[in-house]
Amino acid sequence: MSGATNIFVYGTLRDQDILMTALGPEFSDADVRVGTARGVRAAKTAAGPYPGLVKDADAAAPGLLLRNMSDEAVARLVYFEACFSFDLIEVEVDCAGEMFRAEIFWPNDEVDLSAEDWRLEDWQQSEKPLFLAMARDVMAVYPDGGHKGPMILRMGAMRRAVASLRAAGVQPADLRSEFGRDGIHQLHRRRNFTGFFAAETLNFRFRTFGGGLSETVDREVMVTGDAVSVLPWDPVRDTVLLIEQVRAAPVARGDSNPWSLEVIAGLLDRMETPEDAARREAQEEAGLELGRMEKITSFYSSPGALTENMTCFLAEADLSGEGGIHGLASEAEDIRSMIVPFATAMAALESGEAANAPIVVSLMALAARKERLEALWG
Repeated sequence: MSGATNIFVYGTLRDQDILMTALGPEFSDADVRVGTARGVRAAKTAAGPYPGLVKDADAAAPGLLLRNMSDEAVARLVYFEACFSFDLIEVEVDCAGEMFRAEIFWPNDEVDLSAEDWRLEDWQQSEKPLFLAMARDVMAVYPDGGHKGPMILRMGAMRRAVASLRAAGVQPADLRSEFGRDGIHQLHRRRNFTGFFAAETLNFRFRTFGGGLSETVDREVMVTGDAVSVLPWDPVRDTVLLIEQVRAAPVARGDSNPWSLEVIAGLLDRMETPEDAARREAQEEAGLELGRMEKITSFYSSPGALTENMTCFLAEADLSGEGGIHGLASEAEDIRSMIVPFATAMAALESGEAANAPIVVSLMALAARKERLEALWG
């Protein structure tokens, strides 16, 4: 039996890109041996694209034994795993018949483990890009760890990673220039704040319409996840469901009434589709099951300062019931839903009471498409 400052990593840290991200400059000094931890196996988690360990007397979890780790390397790994609610415990590791005492990251009680086995090869083919983006986001603020603790850091990192992967898709360029991402040069990003959202300063040069490159510009942005909204409409009764809740941005602006009249909306979690996210939010915010849906459009909420890209939907719904109070207690949501005639909602648009982009876009879209949707859904 040998012993030292040894850590046995499994799951995503078996992937070299993830291990390099977590260890940073300490990676080059790592003494790595392949091994297994007996009596445990890797299982999927509900919280994200990464596994946890469960006890299984007949199993052995494959992994890497990192031997004689420096204090800085250990600190980086502990920080990284704490963001996903994992703590160190001691285990025995078998490396080709040689036994070592090592520490391993064990999921704490916050981690909801699945009965389904987690396999590295499957993960690398599907969820690795998302988790790698999350890992880079998390380690971008090492050792500070953000400003609101590991759970908020993890949730924010996941949503920002989802948004980044979605943004990489092909976009239409019929009216605008075809400079694309290649038109951005010497990009440097500095993270100023990390919480549920992140604040960054960007320095870059860009291709100009005159054919050259701009001077280096300095821009500040809020980096968020992507969002969805949905306006439920009952084509039989010609009613819509709206919600009301207090919002921090109007509070910060000094609005005389910071309770906002809105359509159902929320952020995308993991790699769910925008439609799935809209259906989930309808359940959470209004206890409502949606029928057929139609996409309105996707747009940047405020491209000068905010990364959020929102996809808006109209949805068929049975609104024969009444409104109520909804929302997730875990997120301190206090949401009042109301069912009103479409004409009443349009009057709120005319008066300025409906005063945010998703509700404006949604009501105008329903007004424009109403006749066609009545024929389809009525």
